[in-house]
Amino acid sequence: MLESCERKTYGDGYDAAVLEQWKTCVEMANSNTEKRNNANSLFITLNAALFAVITFAWDYKSIFLSVIGIVVCVLWLNSIRSYKQLSSVKYHIVNEIEKKLPLAPFTHEWEKLRLEYNYVGLTKIEKVLPWLFLALYIVAILWPVLNTLLSIICPCIGGTA
Repeated sequence: MLESCERKTYGDGYDAAVLEQWKTCVEMANSNTEKRNNANSLFITLNAALFAVITFAWDYKSIFLSVIGIVVCVLWLNSIRSYKQLSSVKYHIVNEIEKKLPLAPFTHEWEKLRLEYNYVGLTKIEKVLPWLFLALYIVAILWPVLNTLLSIICPCIGGTA
């Protein structure tokens, strides 16, 4: 239950208090988005650096580093999921408070995006990079293994192990 006190119990400052609480909730939602962006930047930087090191090696050390990269990507995907859940709840609360205000800009914005613009949620877009890095890490694991097997099976075709 969102409302803890009815208008008549609260008194004359009810509308002003609702507006201030709405502003606070919007600021908290925006702050969550900023933290989410910072977390994504950290994961992008970490994965790019890790993959750069892997591409210099392309040997069995790259397998170990790729496993670390896979763990980082799983953590990243969980972070995205967590921030999405937190954002969903925060904006749900903002929308509930808007029902007590004369205008409902956030509710209207989401309805417009959903109905008129075929909006693709940010979370779906965010998940592309971790999955791309996961695919690269799998290639980095398979490359030295396949290269070694190929050099054993057919030394004239395979590279050096």
